[in-house]
Amino acid sequence: MVNCVVELKAQTASFRDPEFQNYHRSLELPPPTTVIGMVGAALGLSPAMAQDFFDLNKLRIGVMGKSKGKAKDLWKYNNRTNKMWLHHPNFDGSIVHRDILMFNHFLFAFQSENPQAIDQLCEAFASPVFALTLGNSDSLAKVLCIERNLVGAQSSEVAYCLLKGDVIGEVLQRAETHLNFSIYQTSDPIAHQFPLRFSYDGDYGKRQVSKVGIYSLVGKPMKLNFSVEGLQFENHFIPLVEI
Repeated sequence: MVNCVVELKAQTASFRDPEFQNYHRSLELPPPTTVIGMVGAALGLSPAMAQDFFDLNKLRIGVMGKSKGKAKDLWKYNNRTNKMWLHHPNFDGSIVHRDILMFNHFLFAFQSENPQAIDQLCEAFASPVFALTLGNSDSLAKVLCIERNLVGAQSSEVAYCLLKGDVIGEVLQRAETHLNFSIYQTSDPIAHQFPLRFSYDGDYGKRQVSKVGIYSLVGKPMKLNFSVEGLQFENHFIPLVEI
């Protein structure tokens, strides 16, 4: 297995929670499809081709990071499908509330059995074909560093990262026989069902969700009663997940 880690920062970011419509609530971390899209932008691939790149090279990813704050934005838009707009060009349209994450710092890990795939990723992030963004087209990201061949590790202590499955449920299932753990729960769910793949009508055509998966967005530090695999980057442990 070969791997690399890309360190990014961005002044703003927004990762829309697919469960919310009129209010564009932001997730705290980029979901898998955001990572696929960012890789596609770096490589200059269409969304469909970016998916194929992940599948062909059996890439595992790691996502870790946090933001220093959050703001709310009012987003005004004209709904061109509304017939009122046809008869009244000055029709105000609609307004939605959108979360904006401020001053973001993220680590993205990639692992594959194909060394050429990691070579391509490192070259692409060093000189991306298209601008790298974090959720919104105006949330430009800057690459701080790219590291290769990091040490693989296992840990039960995780924080500010993406994990596969319902991590709280998995900890509680083992709780009777594995008592050494420390978790937290919030009013917002930690586990989410995310779209992972889309079927496209052409490279840039209409898309439909073709595959979903459950992942947990871990905020505050946790000690699990089982270990997960990952990479050690400086003093950060980045769990790896399959998508």
